[in-house]
Amino acid sequence: MSESPILIDVTDHVATITLNRPKKGNALTVAMNEQLLTILPKLATDPQVRVLILTGAGKYFCTGMDLSASSSGVDPEAIKTGFQKGLQVFDQLYRFPKPVIARVNGPAFGGGVGLVFTADIRVAINDGYFALTEVKRGILPAIISQYIVPELGVQRAKEYMLTGRKVTVEEASFLSAKVKTKDALDSTVDQYVQSLMDSAPDAMAKIKQLVDVVSNGAQVDRPHNIQHYVQQAYLDMMQSDEAAFGIMAFMSKKKPDWDAFLKDKAKL
Repeated sequence: MSESPILIDVTDHVATITLNRPKKGNALTVAMNEQLLTILPKLATDPQVRVLILTGAGKYFCTGMDLSASSSGVDPEAIKTGFQKGLQVFDQLYRFPKPVIARVNGPAFGGGVGLVFTADIRVAINDGYFALTEVKRGILPAIISQYIVPELGVQRAKEYMLTGRKVTVEEASFLSAKVKTKDALDSTVDQYVQSLMDSAPDAMAKIKQLVDVVSNGAQVDRPHNIQHYVQQAYLDMMQSDEAAFGIMAFMSKKKPDWDAFLKDKAKL
């Protein structure tokens, strides 16, 4: 498979984006986000593309943000730039004018779960699972919260985000279909694609807009206010001692000792 971290294939009016860092769990980097921000607008306006599929290479769908790429420093401007690029990727996927299918080929962590929630149709293989593990590293699921919380509801979102526990495919109520094998994954995605091909393109785009407007009600400024809040929460978190401690433990392949962290902090 190509060494490019993002693979693009357009066949029979279907664009497939494959996150292609299998040895790194398809974790997202700033460079990948930049590439996606170049790709997505072109696919959105290409009349030959009618459906978008998002999937991962190898064992994982996506393990979220690449923490190893976040450990080089806490420069506020660099953090803000990285946040903005990540926010734009999720927002462009969520507001993509054509149907988006998440072909969930394996486990999804953190931002990978967020990617699933930006999709209109979600098909997952049974041996996968979902985990919002940010809290284990002293991080907030800031960007993705605006997609997850409204759909999951307050109580369940809090449970998943506070515990970081594994949510099995069987348990996941937010999926469109659950399958047992990779062949079934492909055939089920194909069935959805064929069904979408029978739907009028402009009507589908307007349906997506309609559902978004109805779900937000009359709160016209709500998206702006939410994005402003999650940006500030993200910036504060990424410059925190707790995030630095959690990321350092991740880089050292150790489980963070939060008791030790709190004791050291109390001495200051």
